[in-house]
Amino acid sequence: MRQILKLFVVVLFFSCNDSKTIPVDELLVDGLEEPVEVVRDKWGINHIYAKNQHDLFYAQGYAAAADRLFQFEIWRRQATGTVAEILGERELNRDIGTRLFKFRGDMTTEMNHYHDDGVEIITAYTDGVNAYIEAILKTPEKLPIEFKILDTQPQKWTPEIVISRHQGLLGNIGQELQIGRAVTKLGKEMVKDLYWFHPKEPNLTIDPIINTDLLSDDILALYNVYRKPVKFLKNDIVPAYQNTKEEEAVLSLYEGKNDSLAIGSNNWVVKGSRMADGNTYMANDPHRTITIPSLRYMNHLVAPGWNVIGGGEPEIPGISIGHNEYGSWGLTVFRTDGEDLYVYELNPQNPNQYKYKGNWEDMIHISETIKIKSRNDSIVKLSYTKHGPVTYIDTENNVAYAVRCAWLEPGGSPYLASLRMDQAKSWEEFREACNYSHIPGENMIWADKKGNIGWQAVGIAPIRKNFSGLVPIPGDGRYEWDGYLPIVEKPNGFNPEEGFLATANQNVTPDDFTHWDAIGFSWSDPYRGDRVNEVLGANKNMTMEDMKALQTDYLSIPASILAPMLKGIAFMDKAAEAKKK
Repeated sequence: MRQILKLFVVVLFFSCNDSKTIPVDELLVDGLEEPVEVVRDKWGINHIYAKNQHDLFYAQGYAAAADRLFQFEIWRRQATGTVAEILGERELNRDIGTRLFKFRGDMTTEMNHYHDDGVEIITAYTDGVNAYIEAILKTPEKLPIEFKILDTQPQKWTPEIVISRHQGLLGNIGQELQIGRAVTKLGKEMVKDLYWFHPKEPNLTIDPIINTDLLSDDILALYNVYRKPVKFLKNDIVPAYQNTKEEEAVLSLYEGKNDSLAIGSNNWVVKGSRMADGNTYMANDPHRTITIPSLRYMNHLVAPGWNVIGGGEPEIPGISIGHNEYGSWGLTVFRTDGEDLYVYELNPQNPNQYKYKGNWEDMIHISETIKIKSRNDSIVKLSYTKHGPVTYIDTENNVAYAVRCAWLEPGGSPYLASLRMDQAKSWEEFREACNYSHIPGENMIWADKKGNIGWQAVGIAPIRKNFSGLVPIPGDGRYEWDGYLPIVEKPNGFNPEEGFLATANQNVTPDDFTHWDAIGFSWSDPYRGDRVNEVLGANKNMTMEDMKALQTDYLSIPASILAPMLKGIAFMDKAAEAKKK
């Protein structure tokens, strides 16, 4: 059992003298094993120097909670399905969806997937978060104003909150239902013409056992609502703060503005042979939504075995994108289909049973009690099949729908597997760390001080032998996953002849790749990637300024094709107008 000691955390503010995060220079903190120094630089980044691993992540949790406490509390409520407790009945379905898709496996296996010391790291992190919550609650008048406006207080964290999947870039289940509906209305050939499926020809045939007319129902409502950002309304505010400047300022920050219609990113690594200064470079722009508070949180973590700096998710330990003493890494989305929608025939005599391999199988049910602001508690029944959470039951037509999620396997918490990457000393070690990165599907790139560059696609990828994963399928046992593709067998590259590697969410899979059924067929259009490759391929003497210019490059390849055509149209319009005169 860890000995509880009272020791110092020294916090120096170089440029944040007015910050309310940690308002003193020296703090006595229960839970540390040795003194920890936290230096905040002029950019507001915490540099944490610890003498052991436990204290490093304890301090990271403490400092992050101090900086982002209300963001932490909203994350906690989203992760635990307790948003309705502060925002009322309109958030009940969100809480039901959250609990329906909660990870319910073994927590020791789960935490140790992300790192061999995962239990210690994640527990130390949440202990640090809780230490700050305990400290601030001794002086509740110093809580961030959001808590006062909502008349609530922060509550304690557990490791289950850290490993929540609610904010992950998870899969294509919405597109799968959309394609199924489109095939029903338009036919599969027209849908293939309209969608960007490439480079292979996917199977869009819907099994005739499925009543496609029923696909228009709101089948994924519980999935969709739990994935949405929390939005605050004026009547959520306690009367004392309504129509005040403080209330208006907070509402301007928290109105669901972190919705995004599309995901785009780009990254590249360039060998020293193509750089003017001879150094190897890594550049990354994840293109995530710009929000206040930010989706990212910058840290520098130093302890024996750790020296890593970069950006991570505020509410999880470690660094997602950054560098250590040996190399740097970045990410973009490598679209990987880790979800499938299963359709079941229900027993007309017992709607709690579904047909599987010719037999009636009982659904598993879990009862949950959800607290609702200004209302009585709601007791809900969550249902599960062999494949996963049941999102919709149509008792009139004896049909049910469930979502099978690869990310509900151990290791499905977004970005947390980067803990292993943070300690990589070589391309080989980095690639081995990638083998644990289940979610999201990403293009991980690497550049190191020895001049090596590499690329490894990551993300848990179910193998489908007899279906594409692009349309709903019967849950009768004929359409099953055949395990998962080892991540290191996904597309990858190392020190290519061209001297650079680049990705931008487009299809970067080699033509001879054989497991399209595992990764899917849906990609972003290729134009951003084509442009990056065009610029990198044309310049063999690049500079840092060239790198910066490429990050902000706005040349559009489609526009360069369309603009001459539009000029011709304008000319014809003018000619026609002149002829009339």
